Amino acid sequence: MRLQFPAPVKRASLSFAARFALALAAIFALVIAAASPARAQNFADDSKWELGGHYAFLTLPSQCTGGSTCETSNSGLGANVTYNFSSWVSLDTEMDFFGDNGSASTNLTGGNVTEGLFGLRFGPTTRRWGLYSVIRPGFVNFGRVLSPMPASGTPAPSAPPADIPSLVPTPAPRFSAVLNYQASSTSPMAMLGFTRATDFAFNYGEAIEYRPTKHVAVRLDIGDTIVSYPGATLGSQYHQHNFQISEAIVFRF
Repeated sequence: MRLQFPAPVKRASLSFAARFALALAAIFALVIAAASPARAQNFADDSKWELGGHYAFLTLPSQCTGGSTCETSNSGLGANVTYNFSSWVSLDTEMDFFGDNGSASTNLTGGNVTEGLFGLRFGPTTRRWGLYSVIRPGFVNFGRVLSPMPASGTPAPSAPPADIPSLVPTPAPRFSAVLNYQASSTSPMAMLGFTRATDFAFNYGEAIEYRPTKHVAVRLDIGDTIVSYPGATLGSQYHQHNFQISEAIVFRF
């Protein structure tokens, strides 16, 4: 009798972001589980400094076509430093780095992304938990943005806007989010090079922190990062809202 076995099933490969998030979640679980009853005794929340490393996720606009959402998902790594003025108010800073996600460069975005946020964290802190709101202005730097190039091959000091593929929508009866960051296909690409661009950013959101021991904590941040691109005015389409989340392991001292 011939035995038949089912064909082997291909295992779906997880993306780097998913693998990293799962690994970080496992570390979180181990940190919490490692807190023995002896270390779980009452302790005063008198730590002034917090230093942590984290996984960060950020959505950013990208060149798009009529059927896309005009945004990309970016995964990166970062570090955060916090100084506690009191159990209610802290100075909170964060630096993040996101690698090139492969999206085509435009005159506003492209390449590696570096983000810096510097502001305040405020909210109640107990022996075990902290529940905070964060308000942090800062910057977002794009490492490979399209720029006009003179004959010498170095960026020109200025050029007509028509020389650069624009992310600004063409005039339409009403604003279309799909076309918000669509690049023009009629501009002369041969005249373009690459440069860096830094834009103002403003992050606000909520954070929760759990401390299994006096000197170790896990922290989750969820918020919105508003990036102001060149030519922005309050309330215009040049202000782009971007979802941001980070998961951190924090050392307190």
